Amino acid sequence: MIEWEMRNELMEKGAPKMNKENSKLFKIFPVETDRNHEDKSGEKSVIQRNWQSDKSGRYFAANLSVTELKLALAKERVKLEKVALKEEGDFIIYRYKDRPLIKLNRKDGQFYSLASEVEQHGKESVQHQAHIVLNVLKLNGLSNAAIGKPVFPSSARHILSQLKTYKQGT
Repeated sequence: MIEWEMRNELMEKGAPKMNKENSKLFKIFPVETDRNHEDKSGEKSVIQRNWQSDKSGRYFAANLSVTELKLALAKERVKLEKVALKEEGDFIIYRYKDRPLIKLNRKDGQFYSLASEVEQHGKESVQHQAHIVLNVLKLNGLSNAAIGKPVFPSSARHILSQLKTYKQGT
């Protein structure tokens, strides 16, 4: 058993790392990020809204087809000449020109993306792209997911600057 594990480990080390890491799939949680949100006083801040899956833990139905997705995109006036859609096993592959690739897994109703896409575009961008696809599905009755309440992510610097005791010390 140990010898087999060692041999397997040596084979992995000998294989080119780039290809193995780039082909690894990551589950993506759809998140809308708005960097230009203005509150009542006119102050700009960043807000995020997470999507919640339906009661069965799915973002979209198992019987979603490329044709249905294409019709939903057309109905929402997405430029179809910039969209690449294809079916690959249990996945629907979606890519908008110069944007991250999103894989919709019909088996579990979740979104996935490649490690290389997350590395190239950033996690926030990939999550936002999944949000856009899910929003189109929701608007066309192809999803029972719900968008959550706005959350204001904050940094330690922002929190400290709001404290009266911190301001007095400076």
